[in-house]
Amino acid sequence: MIEKWLDVTTGSAPEEADPVVLECARLLAAEPDGEQAVLLTFGLVGMARYVLERRGTAVERAVVDALGAAAAALDERGLRAGGCGHELHPYTESLEEWDTDADGLFTAPDVEVPLDEWDEAEICPRNAAGWARTAADVILPGSTDGIPGIVPESHRRYIRSLGSVLNDYPNGDPLWDLEIHAVPPTRLSRAALAGHVVVAHASCWYAGSGRIRQRSLLDDMIEGLESVLPLLPDGACAHGEGEHPALRSGSEEQATEGIHLQSPGGRTLLREEHAGGYGASLEAWTCTTFLRALAVEARDHLREAVDRLFGTRETAHLDQVYLRPDGRLDIEPLTERHVPFKDGTASEEAALWAARRYERLGPDGPAPDRTVLLLLMGTAADSLDLSYGIAREILGILRTAAATLPGGACDHADGHGRASDRPAHLAHLYAPDTCPAPGPDSGRGLGSEVLTCPAHLAEVVTKGIAEIEELFEEELEAEEQRAG
Repeated sequence: MIEKWLDVTTGSAPEEADPVVLECARLLAAEPDGEQAVLLTFGLVGMARYVLERRGTAVERAVVDALGAAAAALDERGLRAGGCGHELHPYTESLEEWDTDADGLFTAPDVEVPLDEWDEAEICPRNAAGWARTAADVILPGSTDGIPGIVPESHRRYIRSLGSVLNDYPNGDPLWDLEIHAVPPTRLSRAALAGHVVVAHASCWYAGSGRIRQRSLLDDMIEGLESVLPLLPDGACAHGEGEHPALRSGSEEQATEGIHLQSPGGRTLLREEHAGGYGASLEAWTCTTFLRALAVEARDHLREAVDRLFGTRETAHLDQVYLRPDGRLDIEPLTERHVPFKDGTASEEAALWAARRYERLGPDGPAPDRTVLLLLMGTAADSLDLSYGIAREILGILRTAAATLPGGACDHADGHGRASDRPAHLAHLYAPDTCPAPGPDSGRGLGSEVLTCPAHLAEVVTKGIAEIEELFEEELEAEEQRAG
């Protein structure tokens, strides 16, 4: 029998593996406290990774029932014997070191090793009972109880690191702290699947905020969510209103719940919350209808973020906003959009429109328009929080401008000044009759002769290029490598 058990692994053909698993479950269920109960229990635990692939089948139910019966009977045997005398059992150490549900099962005793070579605590009926409960919970969350609420140290670290990131006070590298959860393990238990989706949903808002500028993270998170959607069929469920988990308002709390779903001890904590009336059942946490909605929402948000942060933007519709009927710039609304912190999306789209307008006018375009548009590009690169897709396009136009700017002498030995209301100076430069000059204090050094100075224009372009290249150094290098 042991040789047959060892042949049952992930990916085994059901027509060959199912009869072996069912026979082991039948023998254990028939004598859950019998002479071979400990060995049969570990035989089923060893085949549990295969059973994870047989969701909703008779094999899954038979194994869970047999393991549950064995757990109760083996614990009862220990009580009848007056206790085992073991302070600790190896299964609790495995719970401390748990990684994923599928891999955690590897640390159970190996049935290929003769029983007389096992450690005394390993062969103890209470240790076998602990593993029976653990394996049953991995296969069907919530099917058994009595698992200690031990959260693995690695999972506790994940909770701390993710919490710091999602609270926007990262203790380490936010990219790494999110990337480690972006792609699910290759073999997912029901609860690990739920945990991955809940963590991804909790993290997608931060990942799509623009604080992390590497597109690879968003792509990996999207790919991870896409990979689990086939496991989450689109359909109704039997849960009534209010029975699905009410995700907590803070992303940190959601991420904590998602990580707790990924270990037997963490799931015990969620079960205790549910028993206390503060949370949903594990059966509701693993509901595929509930999880699919979360996965789709997170995926769609990340897709939108990729387009917003790294894609191109349509700006043709802004012609009617920033151009007058006679083709001249409507300078007031255009310069107002270049004031930082007013409306980030509108401001960076106005900057992109200005850059494209400058490029479209070409070298023979009206000099006042090209001068102001060039200065607005430099202002945007220097003061606005541009997304990478827009910054990359503006960078290309600035680089072209730098190569074609005319030279000229500069009479401004004291420099070209700087003012907080620079957009207002640009508006006055372009339309002095309709846009009044800013006050004398804020306007020092930024008169028309300074703004149009060839050396000043070169400074603005050079600074704009340097700002974007420094801010997006890694992304630009990665893109060059991909193109190279």
